[in-house]
Amino acid sequence: MIGRRPLRIATLIVPSIVAAAITMRSNHEHLLHAAFPALVALWAMMAGALALRFVEPVRSGALDRRSRWHRLDVLTSTGTAMMWMGAGALVAGGLTGWASLSVIGILGLATVYLAATWTTLAAGGDVPWRHATITRSILPEVAIEGDPVREEIRLSGVKIPSGMNLFAIGRTTRHGCVTRYVVGSEGSGADVKLESDLGAARRGEHHAPALGLWLGDVLGLTRTPFVHRGEASFLVLPRLGPVDGVKQLLGQGGDDARSHPTHRLPTEGTFRIREYAAGDDTRRIHWVRSLQTNQLVVRLPDEIPPAEPMVRLILDNHLGGTESLTTRAPDELLDALVRVWLGIAKQLAETGTRVTLVTAAMHADAIAPGLRPPTGTPAGFPPIAAIERPMLPRSSREALRLGGRIAWQGTLPLAGLLARGATRQVVVSSRSQPLDTHTAADVSWVVVPDVAWTSREPQRPASAPVRLAFPSGTADNRFGHRAREVARIEAMWRDRIAFTPLRWTNWRSFSGSLVARPDQGRIALTVIP
Repeated sequence: MIGRRPLRIATLIVPSIVAAAITMRSNHEHLLHAAFPALVALWAMMAGALALRFVEPVRSGALDRRSRWHRLDVLTSTGTAMMWMGAGALVAGGLTGWASLSVIGILGLATVYLAATWTTLAAGGDVPWRHATITRSILPEVAIEGDPVREEIRLSGVKIPSGMNLFAIGRTTRHGCVTRYVVGSEGSGADVKLESDLGAARRGEHHAPALGLWLGDVLGLTRTPFVHRGEASFLVLPRLGPVDGVKQLLGQGGDDARSHPTHRLPTEGTFRIREYAAGDDTRRIHWVRSLQTNQLVVRLPDEIPPAEPMVRLILDNHLGGTESLTTRAPDELLDALVRVWLGIAKQLAETGTRVTLVTAAMHADAIAPGLRPPTGTPAGFPPIAAIERPMLPRSSREALRLGGRIAWQGTLPLAGLLARGATRQVVVSSRSQPLDTHTAADVSWVVVPDVAWTSREPQRPASAPVRLAFPSGTADNRFGHRAREVARIEAMWRDRIAFTPLRWTNWRSFSGSLVARPDQGRIALTVIP
């Protein structure tokens, strides 16, 4: 199958040759015979300019050094259509003798020849980008999930010839919005600042690909090859929300918040004292008795505090192959998993529970003791390894940064994260069936169902014979663009159908566990019957 680039390059030659071969045989079209030398001269000038750019060496790294053919790809879809329509008008005028069609064809071809020549000579090669500085930032660089973020682009030293515009297009995240910018020739060589709102931030460690920049004439007929610059990175931390029903994870008995009073003899006072020892809480020092006895004494508590419970809170992010899916469901489900995982950890830590966050992530220096990088990991590449972080009740910055880096991974399974001791463990997962945990003691489950946390895919753009799907005059109304948009949405629905069985939950196998569902801005944990 022939690609679009060879067809656009062939359009520079084929329509003109076909029109010349057919119309020059006509004897009753005098206007065309009179204009033929001028058209040939314009076409030769365009061909010569393209030939010079084809053999010109590339001095700047902004252009592709591996291929020369992209330098001949100067026509846009509008220019391509105008070339074929102009050639068709010339053929029709030559066959019918209708001079008006010949005028339309001559003006159409001549306009494209002039635009292509000017674009190739004035903006071709690496001259516009030789002294250009293009920087791109996503602000704030460290954001919180749901907060508004914006894109800021600074251009300096870009040469924009007269009659041309600078265009830029980019996308910051996989499913984020597409940003487009246009700068006129008045901004040539100047310092230009471009801004655009990106909407609500999505959790994750994002690496925005480089912007696509090119120069095009004001008529939209020709353009220069794409230049890719302006990569950016930013981190979006997960937003912690209140969680209801966390106490159910600790169970009954010694893990609750109740303390046991001590037994006091009838002859004892309201409190007992003893000599101060190293490590005692200085707030318990009884200063009056210390002065009387000439030594430090401390009060003894009149109750026995409960033992501080310990919980390993494990996030199950083992799911490979999500990179090839076009649906948004995997990303939304992982965001919900991280939100529930960190929300439960924060609530437990505030009740006095010692919480250890456990997950698998890509980090070269955070391999848990006793674990090795998985086999098959390329040398020098950060491996997927088990990472453990304490959840502190007052400072959760490190935990949030860990939550921002978490992604789906298919290397380290959940079994590699479970401890073999008698430590209480809670698994936050969305898998279809629970893992066989007979080798791990005291494991509880918190299920995050995808149907409750993911949104529907977009609908196909509405179209009707008498109504356009997009605003009139936009390129989105073109038949090819609409066909590609419909194909993209249909692919998202197919991937969603393929993803749902992977995360379908067998509720019978999770009987007695907890399920996490959104509840008016909160997270509600309820027992599965």
